[in-house]
Amino acid sequence: MFKTILVHVDLSSHAPARMRYAAALAHAHHAHLLGAAMFGVSHNIFPQGYAARPGTLEASYFDPLEQNARRALAQFEAIASEMRVPHEGRFVCDQADDGLARLARFADLVVLSQDDPDEALPDLAVHLPDYVILNSPRPVLVLPRTDVAPGAARDVLIAWDGGKEAARALTAALPLLHRASAVTIAALTGPDAGAAELESQRPDLLRFFGHHGVTPHMLVRDPRRDPGHELLDLAAELHCGLLVMGCFGHSKLRELCLGGASRAVLADARIPVLLAH
Repeated sequence: MFKTILVHVDLSSHAPARMRYAAALAHAHHAHLLGAAMFGVSHNIFPQGYAARPGTLEASYFDPLEQNARRALAQFEAIASEMRVPHEGRFVCDQADDGLARLARFADLVVLSQDDPDEALPDLAVHLPDYVILNSPRPVLVLPRTDVAPGAARDVLIAWDGGKEAARALTAALPLLHRASAVTIAALTGPDAGAAELESQRPDLLRFFGHHGVTPHMLVRDPRRDPGHELLDLAAELHCGLLVMGCFGHSKLRELCLGGASRAVLADARIPVLLAH
């Protein structure tokens, strides 16, 4: 069960829906909700925290950033209090990517929003979900730009390729699976994972879930298009409200990047996606 849920707090248009969704999760799991608002400046610039003398050039530049974070925290406080969940607001003197990845070490789940190209806030200029997923030791729940309403996802789709990332993701999702009305495991065949091999894993996989009180249905299919969009199509076909998947990353010119299927899902998903690296 989740005991601490970390949610990204900012002034983006998706923030209220994100905070309400996280608060509903915290209420359902009797968890503590930690709302983190980022200063927007690297921790390396102010390693001891931000404190500028009033009237200085430094204050004229950085004070508005602090005020924005404080305004976001006030919004978080109002929503969390309204939804009556134990909560704490935290002003973090760091950029959103590193700040959330560091703070995630002390939470069970991180809640973020999908990148929105229409947003103009500086923190959203980077691929925030990608960075946090690859640099956080905890699972990350990415909410879509459609700002889905809070509530349990009754039907859940789990992507399974036999890899350690997929295993981490399905284990991380167990608190959510216990509340689902239907769970489907989708094993997509491909050049590196044959149908016979994936099918051979079915007994152990179902036995693992059985020990945790979850009874899933498993299907093995040959994708008709790229795996990421195939998973999204299948989730829509099965009317699933949550997709669970593992993701891997690689370094390219010192930039951390997700694998192709994960990138496609994060770009185009219209339902929440729980990812683990």
